[in-house]
Amino acid sequence: MRIYTIATLFLSLFAATTYAQSFSSPVEYIDYFNKEFTHMQELQIEYSSFLVYTRSDVAENKRQSLLEATQKTKERFEKLEAYPDDKGIKANALKIVETMLEIGHKDYASMASKKAGCTDCFASVLAENDLTDKDSKQLGKTMSVMIKNIESFAKANDITMEEGDDRESLLGKISRINGYIRQLDLATLEVQYADEAIVKALNEKNPSKAKEGVKTIIKAANNANKRLKQVERIKEDATTIGQAERLVGFYKDAAKNLYPDMISAFDKKGNIINDKVNLYNKTIQKLSNGANSWNAKYQTAKMNLQQRHIPKPKEKVIRS
Repeated sequence: MRIYTIATLFLSLFAATTYAQSFSSPVEYIDYFNKEFTHMQELQIEYSSFLVYTRSDVAENKRQSLLEATQKTKERFEKLEAYPDDKGIKANALKIVETMLEIGHKDYASMASKKAGCTDCFASVLAENDLTDKDSKQLGKTMSVMIKNIESFAKANDITMEEGDDRESLLGKISRINGYIRQLDLATLEVQYADEAIVKALNEKNPSKAKEGVKTIIKAANNANKRLKQVERIKEDATTIGQAERLVGFYKDAAKNLYPDMISAFDKKGNIINDKVNLYNKTIQKLSNGANSWNAKYQTAKMNLQQRHIPKPKEKVIRS
């Protein structure tokens, strides 16, 4: 009877001995899938590294490489002869890589825009988040089924499965940090999109529409603050959520102290009053400087958080 360990994110089964892939024993069969998924896990970590440390086009090339590797894994699984009574291991392993390929090839941005009815808007951001979250959860469920398949197969073949220790995998940690950042982004983007709507209304010389926009940004700031309070804190972060709160707070203050001055500079016909040109220009400069400053601090905090916990790519790369 052999003892193996199973983790909860991907299959992290580590054999003490290297086996040939002849599947002459159930242990060899389990080890084969372990090596395949471990390789894919390493590729995902590498892709996460490129996202943080390189240009977007370089990271996209790495994403395509990951998809190609996943496709090859799928083809190997399809050709593989399942071990007798494998309890669905092969079928669910194939389902996992098929789902990963489906997710990798989806254009979530276009799907979200179609669902929301707008392209560059907060509604499309929310829609994209919902779509990706739904697929991620579905993939997680499939992986959980795979783990149960492994456990069932192991039990039937007198292989004892032990729960791993409490240390999470690197990929699990990366996923948790990125999910945390995504929740913070949802809060900050809501107020930033509301701000853009006000600026657009003012550029169109439509103070009435801008006044409605001020009401919207106050509501957006309240929503953002509620969202930030609901975000589950992570031990790795000490500053990013605080910068997100300050960025949201800036826009909420602007609704009281900056936007009203800018709107008051317009007459009923939508023209800027001569005596208030300087007030308008100074106020818009304050708004621009404040927004850029707080957003830069937030973006820097996010980047620092990721770079502290996500390893650099193994290849030498230059970030623009």
